[in-house]
Amino acid sequence: MDIKYIIGLIVGVISINFLGQQFYTTIDLTEDQRYTLSAPISDMLNHLENDVTIRVFLTADFLPADYKLFKKSISEKLDDFENESSRINYFFEDPNKGDIETIRQRGMALRKMGVNPVRVGKDQQGKDVYVFPAAVFEGKDTVVVNLMDNDIPGADEKTVITNSIGLLEYNLAKGVQMASGKIGGVVAFTEGRGELSAGEISDLDRSLRQSGYAVGRLPWDNIEVFDPKIDVVVIAKPQKTFSEKDKFILDQYIMQGGKVIWLIDRLTASLDSMMQRQVYTPYDYPLGIEDQLFKYGFRIQPNIIMDMECTQIKLVDGTMGNAAQMNVYPWYFHPAVRPFSDNPIVKNLDRVNLRFASVIDTIATKKTQTQKTILLQTSDKSMLKFSPVELNFEILRVEPDPQYFNKGNLPVAVLSEGEFTSAFEYTATSEMKSLMEKRNMEVMTRSVPTKMLVVGDGDIARNDFDPATGNIRSLGFDRVSGYTFANKEFLMNAIEYMLDDGGIIQSKNREVKLNLLDCTRAKAEKSYWQFLNIILPLLFLAGFGALYYFIRKRRFG
Repeated sequence: MDIKYIIGLIVGVISINFLGQQFYTTIDLTEDQRYTLSAPISDMLNHLENDVTIRVFLTADFLPADYKLFKKSISEKLDDFENESSRINYFFEDPNKGDIETIRQRGMALRKMGVNPVRVGKDQQGKDVYVFPAAVFEGKDTVVVNLMDNDIPGADEKTVITNSIGLLEYNLAKGVQMASGKIGGVVAFTEGRGELSAGEISDLDRSLRQSGYAVGRLPWDNIEVFDPKIDVVVIAKPQKTFSEKDKFILDQYIMQGGKVIWLIDRLTASLDSMMQRQVYTPYDYPLGIEDQLFKYGFRIQPNIIMDMECTQIKLVDGTMGNAAQMNVYPWYFHPAVRPFSDNPIVKNLDRVNLRFASVIDTIATKKTQTQKTILLQTSDKSMLKFSPVELNFEILRVEPDPQYFNKGNLPVAVLSEGEFTSAFEYTATSEMKSLMEKRNMEVMTRSVPTKMLVVGDGDIARNDFDPATGNIRSLGFDRVSGYTFANKEFLMNAIEYMLDDGGIIQSKNREVKLNLLDCTRAKAEKSYWQFLNIILPLLFLAGFGALYYFIRKRRFG
């Protein structure tokens, strides 16, 4: 062989390997583009200012097929992160490695961070194998992110794995962002008009702080104008009248691009009020903000929703000896509402539990263009009670008649994005104008592009307390079923969406389609597939051998 040819071949192979190390690229041929990072995440990774190390705990000597697929998907996505930024470094860590005390301490530390183990089976010695479907991100800050979306009640393993893989890019990017100290903003909860107290929103407050947000209370009586550094204002269940000054300074905050989340109870209905008397008639809260919301394109109706898809309550239904006899009843006034959009706020979100919610009507605005998105709605088995109405527990004594629950798909949470017309376009007084002039600001009659969310229930943000210990319960926790609804995730997503203009939260919209094994069908058709894959090839091989032997014997016999 020509020596020049050999040398040229060696040089060519070395050159190709060198170029391959210097220039990395991939071609994504998948229909859902699962191996291509979204532009905002790619930009975020390319502008990291400090290193981020990622420890993933979803690994063990024994893993079922579905968990192996999940682990493989995590590894592939983190490979993409590493190839995009030299500041990313990751490795898998087996939580089952080490002596018993090491495993116990590691498990306790992860549980304290909010990560619960998942049993995936038994190893060869018959020992239970657990994994923690989470990752620890260590950078400027240390944060833990759950990677498995396993909070959907009744969901099978295929659904859980599919949803988790679909959210991987978002969850991993959010972890990197939080660890690098880049996520955050200023969230202010107003007070002084009967809003939820600091204790009643403490679980949401804590979660926001853990995610890097600065959270504070904003007393109305001390406000002249809203500080422009405040990114989101949350008005959580006000019960007292807003003054014209309150409404004006809030209006001008919106005109300057401020984001507002309105969590409004229209009527004074509550379970506690009903417990204290046989018949309770709720009345309108005297808020005085109806005209302002109308100007922005919303009307919260003075009604109460009843939904057959609801949570339950326990009521005393007699006595047995000296003990009260408790029974569980469906409580139609506490609907478990569903997401109704592909918006990132509610993408892959579980149900949200509301209490005495009201319907939100959307109104077209003539002078400005806004895009309204219904985020949450009731089931198709709903009905309405209009004010004034008497409420009591007598409805639980009879079976509900489905023909009356015919007002389905009622909107209870609406997002509006765009430009808004000022509620004081023609009514700003000289005192209001003077208030703005003192700060060298003009009264604006049209807003810059901004966002607003209106929810027809103020209790969506209220956490309960354990009556025995006084400890705070998780926001969305239902004490009858023991299940935690997605109230907190909904509000956290909403605040993130408000502050994330076209950023990483948009990656929640990506769909990942997986052709996972149908375990139920595979078990039912086990014998058929064993015959098809094992017996039939052997029969074919035996038949071929016999035919070959017969032909050979006949030819040479």
